[in-house]
Amino acid sequence: MLLALAAILLILGAAGLLKAEALQEQAAIAYTGSQLSDELAGVLSRPAATPALNPVVRKLLEREPALFRVVVRDPGGLLLAHAGRYDEWAYGDAGLGHVAAAALYRLYASAGSAPVRDAEGRTVGQVDFDVTPSAVDAVHDHAVAQLQLTGWLLLGCTLLVVAAVIWLLRRRRHGADWRVRADPGRDARNPPSADAGDVAFRERGGVIMDGLQYGILSADRDGRVRYLNGTAERLTGWSLAAARGRMTYSVVHLVDAYGAPMQTVLEAALQKSGEAPTQQGWLKARDGIRRPVELQASLLRHAEAHVDGAIMLFRDITHHTIEIDRLRREARLSQAIVDHLDEGVLVTDPSGLVRFANARAMRMFGYTREELQSFTVAKLMPVPFLNTPGVRLPDYVSSSAADLPKVVGWRHDATTFPVELWVQPLQLEQSSGYVVIVRDISERLRGENLASRLGRLLDAAAEEIYIFDAQSLAFLEVNRGARRNLGYRAEALLRMTPLDISDELDETRFNEYLDKLRDGGQESIVYRCRHRRRDGTNYPVEVRLNLSREEQPPVFMAIAADISERLEGEARLEQLAHYDALTGLPNRVMLRDRLHQAVIAQRRSDRMLAVLFLDVDRFKQINDAYGHDIGDQVLRATAERLVSMVRESDTVARLAGDEFVIVAPGLRDAEDAAQLAQKLIDRFAQPLPIPGFDLVSQLSIGLTLHPLDDGNEDVLLRHADMAMYEAKQAGRGCYRVFTNRIGDDRRRRLDLEQEIHSAVALNQFQLLMTPVIDTADAAVVAVYAGRYWQHPRFGRIEEDELLRAGARAGLIGDLELWQITHVCEHHLSARERGIETLPFVVDISGWQLRTGSFAQHVDDLLHRYEVPGDRVVLALTPDGLDEASAAQHPAVRALLARGVRLALRSFKLPIPTGAALPVSWLLARNLEAPEQIEATVATARDRGLQLIALTDDGEGGHRWAGAGCHLVGNQTLEAPQMIGWLAGRQVRPL
Repeated sequence: MLLALAAILLILGAAGLLKAEALQEQAAIAYTGSQLSDELAGVLSRPAATPALNPVVRKLLEREPALFRVVVRDPGGLLLAHAGRYDEWAYGDAGLGHVAAAALYRLYASAGSAPVRDAEGRTVGQVDFDVTPSAVDAVHDHAVAQLQLTGWLLLGCTLLVVAAVIWLLRRRRHGADWRVRADPGRDARNPPSADAGDVAFRERGGVIMDGLQYGILSADRDGRVRYLNGTAERLTGWSLAAARGRMTYSVVHLVDAYGAPMQTVLEAALQKSGEAPTQQGWLKARDGIRRPVELQASLLRHAEAHVDGAIMLFRDITHHTIEIDRLRREARLSQAIVDHLDEGVLVTDPSGLVRFANARAMRMFGYTREELQSFTVAKLMPVPFLNTPGVRLPDYVSSSAADLPKVVGWRHDATTFPVELWVQPLQLEQSSGYVVIVRDISERLRGENLASRLGRLLDAAAEEIYIFDAQSLAFLEVNRGARRNLGYRAEALLRMTPLDISDELDETRFNEYLDKLRDGGQESIVYRCRHRRRDGTNYPVEVRLNLSREEQPPVFMAIAADISERLEGEARLEQLAHYDALTGLPNRVMLRDRLHQAVIAQRRSDRMLAVLFLDVDRFKQINDAYGHDIGDQVLRATAERLVSMVRESDTVARLAGDEFVIVAPGLRDAEDAAQLAQKLIDRFAQPLPIPGFDLVSQLSIGLTLHPLDDGNEDVLLRHADMAMYEAKQAGRGCYRVFTNRIGDDRRRRLDLEQEIHSAVALNQFQLLMTPVIDTADAAVVAVYAGRYWQHPRFGRIEEDELLRAGARAGLIGDLELWQITHVCEHHLSARERGIETLPFVVDISGWQLRTGSFAQHVDDLLHRYEVPGDRVVLALTPDGLDEASAAQHPAVRALLARGVRLALRSFKLPIPTGAALPVSWLLARNLEAPEQIEATVATARDRGLQLIALTDDGEGGHRWAGAGCHLVGNQTLEAPQMIGWLAGRQVRPL
């Protein structure tokens, strides 16, 4: 009857589960159809919706894990869009891949269909789909779960009924007495009345031992197991029923620490028929777990004293073993700590006999630990314990060292050394003694003597020496030189800080100096300021600041030197080296430096630089007629008038005699320079302000303009000088412009250099794209990005000429950032049109990665246009890679962690190794020699690099493919053409 009931419950449970599964499938299909209809209604309602359907369907697949396939048709059944997870299996309509894809959809998903209606209820299409019901979360899970719970409860009841049937059958079949089950051979050995008390006693004893965490095992005289209590069963892994009658060694597997088998103490007692000592070992349980145990055994005897068997007690001593190991580790650690001390440690008994010595004491006295343990303190330190009557070791307990004789140690080699002692009484249990700490103070005494000598020398030094506290900054010591220079007494200075003696020393800046020394970033810092004397006057000093960490607490030391005379001398030398002694104008040396800086600045702007070479007309006649004093006054007056007529940014210099030069940067054009020259000529037509004389000194001026005159500073001066001589030959009192004819190529180069600034602002550049194709299957795998300049006058400026003009104008960084920006814009445009995006290779300069600004700009662009990091590959030259690797800026590391990859371009074989930044691509361009191509392919293969070859024609691509490189780019397109070119082609991003 029970079996029939179990069968009925089993059938009901299975039916409930099948019903739940069917209901879940129906709910999932209905829910998915409703969701897809709502998603697609808006798209199908729009006119010309077909191009936008495929991206929407693909996004639905990516967003909903439960969907496996979506097919959209119009009301007439015409296919509009199709996407599925296994579509790549289907290579043809009737091929094996199509069959495999259909089988996968049937295996993992359930098919469904739903109409698509617009807001007015009209049917605008139909969607067919395959969905996994178990992956749909929101399909009335509660109702389905209730049905499933009902099924599982019915199945559980079935199992309970079956278990009850099995128990009853076993009860009926095994109804023997419990004594027979516990000991099958009992009736044959002893009458029941004789064994009942023994069994009861063993069971009661086993319970007691369980409470004490002891395992108990009894065995007969042959060593066969009779009884195990619960603890013994747990430790051995054997139940009583399974262990009864087995040999003891097969139940209790005892091994030593190395895993070798051991005889148990029970077996040893039975073998000797006598008692055996307590035993320790490792008990290997039936499940393989090893535990440390302690075992004891005792023989069981009849009343006639015959051995009837033995009983063994054993317990798990894991915690005991762990505690012993911990104490041993602590003892070893304590020994190591004491041995590591810088001081010697001796432990003695009350009579001074050494009982323990640490490693430092052994090295200090030159004896082994065993030798020291036979000595007394008096023998190790005879002074004063042997040669001074009445001095004993206890006298040094809590006493002032100044009140006691100095201690001298005696080494094994008969040498002596000064010692400092600390003695403390030791009371341990029933014993007492002393702990003697011995410190060798030889080095300290030598240091104190040296410090005393150095202190006298520093106090007599001419420099100011200050030692001040690292926290409060208050002076601790001030030498005699500082007191003499400042005019303060020592007591007054000890109440001051470095900030109190200097008005120029800023507190914030001074604290920055101190923090650098505290952090260990610098060993010393040198700065200049002015110290204020007691009478209010001040003087310049140069201060060297150091932090002494050897002092406790640490202190700062400042050494200040009065540099008044040095600064005066430097000023005189500076004046003589860079300025004309007569007029005070910059001389030739400073003129060259100013002109050099002006040329560099001009290359970064679109303005012009004028160099005017001036000569005072008929100055020799003035000098001969009026004398050198008047001549000098004429030169000084000429210098003053020139300075008054130019801007502050201009430079007026005197070369020699009556020759002057004006450097005028930032002019708009040649007309500005001509106006300046004419203004100077007109002004010098008026008399100079010489007292008592009415002298007119006209100028002859030569003029040259940079970058029209594209030379260095020497060339510019020479050309201006040549133009000045032309002015003299033209009749003096006029100016001439250097008119060396500029060639067409040079004029074009200068125009491009000047106009590229406006080209960047006006976005006159165009993006070029070279698709990289895998010749094995014609798939497009990447794109190499280039650019050109559509100049309004010169037409198309190719990339090489564009980069040269950008380098001269200092705009390479702007051009490279412009290119990456437009690459990101192309990614966005391709994504909006449903075209899979490809990795773009962009050439950049290595210096861009030395700082984090460029990397941050690129990261911002990737965020803004939602471009994955692996869709951008930055191509560097070997020198650029070394430059970026040397810097290893964190922002660059973060950019690479985002997925951005690096490529190596413009390389020469062999490629150097050891760069800190990872390179994954190799970009080869314009290689034609077969041996070069083969060597490059072999290098890429050996290094595990992805090799891309860029050629000018299809023939070059064939050569690379023949050598083993199948990634080739040989066709250049403009950016607007790229998306149309990709349509219908296989795209497989690298």
